[in-house]
Amino acid sequence: MRELLADLATTLGQVGPAFLQVPPNTAYPYISLEPNQRLQGLPGGPLVLTLSIKIWSRYAGTQEVLKLAKGVEDILQAYAPQTVKVCLKILESTLMLLTDGQTRVYTFRLKARLRGRTQ
Repeated sequence: MRELLADLATTLGQVGPAFLQVPPNTAYPYISLEPNQRLQGLPGGPLVLTLSIKIWSRYAGTQEVLKLAKGVEDILQAYAPQTVKVCLKILESTLMLLTDGQTRVYTFRLKARLRGRTQ
């Protein structure tokens, strides 16, 4: 699982800065990866992971965040890492304006199925 998250963060870095843990005072826009739930059946069997990829923007309007979301979506649809065997499925995507009135967050909710043994 760690290998997948690290590889995703590196790959999404082509679109914008991507982090598993966002450093303090990070400049906008940036991308954060947030694992949500992990399900493992039999030992050595597949691992199912749900995660969120969030794009954070403070651009006045939706142009920047939508452009970044299109780049992230294109990468996710073509994603085929060399280090782990994984199937990704985009479950939903949403765009929200936070209550501060200036921060927009575009969220992709994903399901990842990792085959074989994982950490």
